[in-house]
Amino acid sequence: MARGSDKRQRTRIITFRVSDDEYARYEERASRAGLAVGAFARAAGLDEAGPRARRRRPVEHRALVQLMASLNRVGNNLNQLARNTNRGLDIDVPQLRDALHQYHAVIAAIYEALGMESARDNQGQESGRP
Repeated sequence: MARGSDKRQRTRIITFRVSDDEYARYEERASRAGLAVGAFARAAGLDEAGPRARRRRPVEHRALVQLMASLNRVGNNLNQLARNTNRGLDIDVPQLRDALHQYHAVIAAIYEALGMESARDNQGQESGRP
């Protein structure tokens, strides 16, 4: 009787050429399906992704692009505050609090968009600690 690892072993390779644009479209469709490119190819050609294919949460690229833009704006605000501090100017505490609040909100949204849970509470403390 075959062992589990013997059943899952894939020994044959199928190769075909595509343009850069076609490959990008292929990767996008695989991502939207929540599959790796190879599993997506098996699903498309064989009507099943295979026994070890894991469905991934599809990444919402548009949301991540917007979040990255937000993070860049927050980073710019923090950079300006740091520059003013280095020049010896007083810190605008409400502006600093607002920038840090925005930063924590963007980081939390990125984790959510990726379907991940942050190991920290985004304020430097481990989850579950006071």
